[in-house]
Amino acid sequence: MQDVAREAAVSTATVSRVLAGFKGATSDDTAERVREVAARLGYVVNSVAASLRKERSSSVGLILADVANPFFGALASGVESTLTQQGFGVLLASSGNDADEERRLLRLMAEKQVDAVIMASSAAGGEHINEAIARGMRIVLVDSELRDVDADTVVVDNQSAAQMAIEHLLEQGHRDIAIITGQLQASFDRERLAGYQQALNAQGLKPLKRLTLCGDSTFEGGHAAVTTLLRKRAKVTAVFATNNLMSMGAITALLEAGLSIPDDISLIGFDDLEWYPIFKPAISAIAQPAYQLGQVAAQRLLQRFAADNVLATERVVLPTQLILRASTAPPLYHR
Repeated sequence: MQDVAREAAVSTATVSRVLAGFKGATSDDTAERVREVAARLGYVVNSVAASLRKERSSSVGLILADVANPFFGALASGVESTLTQQGFGVLLASSGNDADEERRLLRLMAEKQVDAVIMASSAAGGEHINEAIARGMRIVLVDSELRDVDADTVVVDNQSAAQMAIEHLLEQGHRDIAIITGQLQASFDRERLAGYQQALNAQGLKPLKRLTLCGDSTFEGGHAAVTTLLRKRAKVTAVFATNNLMSMGAITALLEAGLSIPDDISLIGFDDLEWYPIFKPAISAIAQPAYQLGQVAAQRLLQRFAADNVLATERVVLPTQLILRASTAPPLYHR
């Protein structure tokens, strides 16, 4: 900084203000000269030292359940685009749907001295999150919620969304509807199963254990669940997969078995993917606003920064949409 100040014929304080982005700190000509000299000399601001002085790192941790899932990619994009506009960096980590790894990552984020964490929790309980909040960590939960955690939360109404999907299949005449769920630790998995059960109960139908399968929220799990159904020759006319990876696994298993969608088995997924409309047949799905979920979570965090963390916690629920395409049709005996 002293080298830049000497070359630009200004004080080190002026260099600091210009490179920190303070507007009106000096004339435009002087600011441009400082930036030109800094670039020519290869000067890089020491953000670690700056964060120690300001007691802020201008960085936010983002802990997601599975970065390989396109849904979380869109969510991360919403977070990043919102925060980077305000000068924050985003430190991304994936828990791999593992609650113990999630706890480790929370500790790591604290060690990195991030200013806050946005997280899509896979845990069934929130003790580790409460501990982090008690230590002063600002946390916003997104996609999933924990009832015993007093933190800002941004979610969709998973139960109503799942109920809407099953009601559509029931209206088409389906009665033997299988569901492929995650591990039921995260709130959204439990809520989607509850929506499935509620829709069936409302029609006087009993949800059958043999038609409720765990797909571990993965492609492989969705594939294995459908393969198991077919191997056992279970009576089933429709499948509801509660995330996009399991949907892809289910589709693959059905096609590998030589079955036609929807002539043999109808299918609805949760999360709408870009290729669903062009697949043959086009796939019906619950669309949730992944980008907006990340955007709103980041905006809530910025509000908390501006208010110096004295805001009451808030629960934001965003809408979903059932997009009907060609992968659902009445069962053969109703045609």
